[in-house]
Amino acid sequence: MPDHQHSGPIVSVREVTKRFGGVAAVSDVSFALHPGEVVALAGENGAGKSTVKNIIGGILRPDTGRVDYAGGTDAKSSGVATIHQETSLFPDMTVAENIMIGRLRSGRSPVVRPARLRRLATPLLERVGAEFTAQAVVRDLSAGQRQLVEIAKALAAEPRAIVFDEPTASLNLTERALIMQVVEQLRHDGVAVLYISHYLEEITRLSQRVVVLRDGRVVADRATGELDRPRLEALMVGRELAQGYPRMPEPRPGIALRVEELGDGARVSGVSFEIAEGEVFGLAGLMGSGRTEVARAIFGLAGKTGRIEIGGLRLRRASVAAAIEAGMAFVTEDRRREGLFLDRPIRESLSVTDLPGISRLRPLGWLDHDGERRLTRRLSESVHLVARSGLDVPGASLSGGNQQKVVLGKWLVHRPRLIILDERTRGIDVGAKAEIYRLLGELTSAGTSILLISSEMEEVLGLSHRVGVMHDGRLAGILGRPEATQEAVIRLATGGTR
Repeated sequence: MPDHQHSGPIVSVREVTKRFGGVAAVSDVSFALHPGEVVALAGENGAGKSTVKNIIGGILRPDTGRVDYAGGTDAKSSGVATIHQETSLFPDMTVAENIMIGRLRSGRSPVVRPARLRRLATPLLERVGAEFTAQAVVRDLSAGQRQLVEIAKALAAEPRAIVFDEPTASLNLTERALIMQVVEQLRHDGVAVLYISHYLEEITRLSQRVVVLRDGRVVADRATGELDRPRLEALMVGRELAQGYPRMPEPRPGIALRVEELGDGARVSGVSFEIAEGEVFGLAGLMGSGRTEVARAIFGLAGKTGRIEIGGLRLRRASVAAAIEAGMAFVTEDRRREGLFLDRPIRESLSVTDLPGISRLRPLGWLDHDGERRLTRRLSESVHLVARSGLDVPGASLSGGNQQKVVLGKWLVHRPRLIILDERTRGIDVGAKAEIYRLLGELTSAGTSILLISSEMEEVLGLSHRVGVMHDGRLAGILGRPEATQEAVIRLATGGTR
């Protein structure tokens, strides 16, 4: 492979500082990106990674310091592309139209020629290993396929450097592997890559160098080979973390949830299982296998067929109100759209599940604001919420990990019998994950049962007493702790047998 790394840097970040409202998001940050090198940018939520990314991409201007680009005065003219965590594609346009959006017309012709767009887009799709065609409509693609379109779109501009922001956060194992192959090929081709990820195994595999941010400052700029996982975690969070997953208390004899022949009238059918009191029951499977559909049907968010019992009592109607009344809680995978109010005070997101309990003169619907503050203060303490500016600021001001704590904490007022956790640690850092795991241990010790859905195989296997594996809308099998290995789960998830 050509030795690109001794060439001059494509991007040089020099003593950059950026403040918001008087608070420094990043301070004196310096590092460089060289051709043919993958640099991982690591740190907890709120460490400053997004600010650095946006400064490099030209979205934000630093207060002090500067970013130097080789061959230009800004990101675009220098060939620096950014692939954001949330895709920015037009869902009703074709893949070719999205990839070539900057060059829809040929020369001065006012006519868009679809055949020309497909001809130009096809080699780019081949370069990223896509198995769909240029004429496919983006709306019909999976999350992983859309990410490949974003990468192909960036490659259309022949970039010299690409910034990847959590590119695999919403993807399944197969899609994650494909994205990592693309990154490795880009490095081989001499492209400089800045790779932002919470998956430490991706950082270890892909990067040659790691820049660690903590509280907006660079605390390490080291060769990846010099940092094992415990050392990298300690640099990110400022302390040593307990290794592995906490051992959950053993379940109790009673049955918290019984599901028989559950279906949602669309994707899921014939699903049956039980969860004991205090048990963590993992639900694994590939993206689109029906895991989330099972959870939503149990909680009454979708029509259902079959039988559901909570603590021996049958839920006779499919409704969220009935599920909550029976002692169920649902912690959604989409915290930003379904879990909390981003533009409203944090306390409103915490208190929303107990509005009757904090109301005075209920027929008029007046809230007892003092009661709300007492309640939300207690809930925030129970989940160790870090909200430095208090609970009256918008939910959007919190880091991802603390937003997750709000979404979980709002349910604790009801002391639920069963909590459904759907992708609860997606997109949060190792320190916040450790806090969430500790909370789960406390809940199961008190007898609360957990239905855990996660795309992180290690997480499902590390926390669950038993693992149910979904395939094509049906439960392919249930594995006890001794037999629940990655190989066994993948075999069932892909349609095989034990």
